[in-house]
Amino acid sequence: MCVWGDVVKKQFSSVIATLKETVTLVIFFVWLITTAVVSLSGPFGTYEALSLSGRFGYWGAILAVAAVIAIVARVVWRPIIKNDPPWFEDVLVAGTLAIGFGPVAVFFNAKVWGVQEPTLTWPLVSLITFLIGIGSVVLRHFIQHKTLMPPKARSRDRLLDRIGAPEGVRLKRVSSDNHHIVIKTTDNQVYRELMRLRDAVADIDVEPGICVHRSHWVALSQITAVETTDGREHVSMPCGCKLPVGPKYRSNLVEVGKLSA
Repeated sequence: MCVWGDVVKKQFSSVIATLKETVTLVIFFVWLITTAVVSLSGPFGTYEALSLSGRFGYWGAILAVAAVIAIVARVVWRPIIKNDPPWFEDVLVAGTLAIGFGPVAVFFNAKVWGVQEPTLTWPLVSLITFLIGIGSVVLRHFIQHKTLMPPKARSRDRLLDRIGAPEGVRLKRVSSDNHHIVIKTTDNQVYRELMRLRDAVADIDVEPGICVHRSHWVALSQITAVETTDGREHVSMPCGCKLPVGPKYRSNLVEVGKLSA
């Protein structure tokens, strides 16, 4: 009994995991988009026979039933072909949907129209369903790719965009000056902005650098040495500038290997 209980529990967990993965907003959007397309186009005589609201109701119900069959098929196939590629599972689900949905659609149409449409046979419905199923799979993967695709990495700091610096320049240092900040770039330009230093540092998301003092941020590429003069440490830059090192910021230099502990 214990063994069977473990098997049932494992299978139940697998079903729940598959449902959580399958029943998502993406499925809802695919259903909504497909319903809108076929309702507006009105295939198989539904454009002439039904109003717009009637077509939305008819095709919404038809496609909802198809979605349920597809979800059940995926739950059934997933543990059977767990070692096969995902596309193979999608094809099997589309095929199962086509076979199972054909008679359901024909029966549903007979109930709705009162008589069975002779041109809309089971094989034809199954073929159309298979093609729509494959199309829905492609649409779902496209939406998921667009949704899950990581954002494009920034090529330059937001602070440079804020001050309108030319393309290709980099930050050298940023220093506070009362309520303003002074920004120096690698093209030897100086910019003055009304903002706090910590807000400016938050907009530096590409250039590696550290705060060496409560009033100074400097790019790592601009630190040539850390020197001590009259008992006070400062960082030297290629341009000849020397920036003081604040006691609480000394650890930043240690972490980046510019200063020994």
